[in-house]
Amino acid sequence: MLGLGISSTADMGWAASTKENVLLSVFQSRISADGGSVEDVPCLSLDLDLLLSESSSFTTGLLEFYPGAAAAYSLRQLRRSVSPYAIRVRKSDDTEQDIGFGSNGELDTNALLDFADGGDAWVSKWYDQSSNGNDASQITPGSQPQIVSSGSLVTENGKPALQFDGSADFMDLTGFTNAASDYSFFSVVKSDTGTGSPFVFDSQSGRLIFYPTSTSGTLGVYYDGAWQGTDFTHRTQAVTSIHAIAPSSGSSYLNGVATNTGLSYTQQAIGGTVRFGRNSVGSANLWDGTMQEIVIYASDETSNRTGIETNINDFYSIYS
Repeated sequence: MLGLGISSTADMGWAASTKENVLLSVFQSRISADGGSVEDVPCLSLDLDLLLSESSSFTTGLLEFYPGAAAAYSLRQLRRSVSPYAIRVRKSDDTEQDIGFGSNGELDTNALLDFADGGDAWVSKWYDQSSNGNDASQITPGSQPQIVSSGSLVTENGKPALQFDGSADFMDLTGFTNAASDYSFFSVVKSDTGTGSPFVFDSQSGRLIFYPTSTSGTLGVYYDGAWQGTDFTHRTQAVTSIHAIAPSSGSSYLNGVATNTGLSYTQQAIGGTVRFGRNSVGSANLWDGTMQEIVIYASDETSNRTGIETNINDFYSIYS
């Protein structure tokens, strides 16, 4: 490849293979940005030297291997070449700062804690890593989820997490409009309550809703005034759980195990008011718990489900 001294072979090690994919992605992005031309040789050589010197311990981004997401939010780096920041945070004096990633692709918690300076920090924006610009934001301080409390990082299962308080916190996905015949949702969330009907995601125009927790909650898709699929009783998980929903194929999964079948799903557009953590058309159904990763595909990813869940679980260590 470009005379860099590395090549993709069947017996290539994982770290080298990952770096190869990253180099290819970055190089292709630069060529595209330059209108199909290569920059001058000295500049290109310097860029490649910097890339090759980067840590090979980069936590493999989900979108490096399963691209094409309509929107993707995470506290790890899902795609290195287009994801410089994970979140924008605010502290009590109302100053704000973007927080990116370390060389291993994980959230730069050192920069985050330095910014919080022993106090609290809340998330005002959760950047969309799909490159589609569907950032989730909250401009009202009292409704922003928290990520640092009294100088300590908010975590779930040992990883950074956004804490929604169940009474006021939610985020808007302004401008997120997508009409597709199929959707697939993957989320890493944990509820702190076993009551009520907390929403993880809601879209006004298509009424695409799913809430994977509560004592009588449904993990599925809701539209036209009814749940489309088989309800199941889901009690609060002891640890964070991975939820996968592929409505068009009529299935939902919790930690890799099918929990809901027979969804009768037709095309619904994502649009209008779209939110994380609250009803899109009211002030109810607020999420009480944490969120760490939500990825939305405007396609049926049933064939990739196992691979996507494995990638997520390899990072979050949720189930064996």
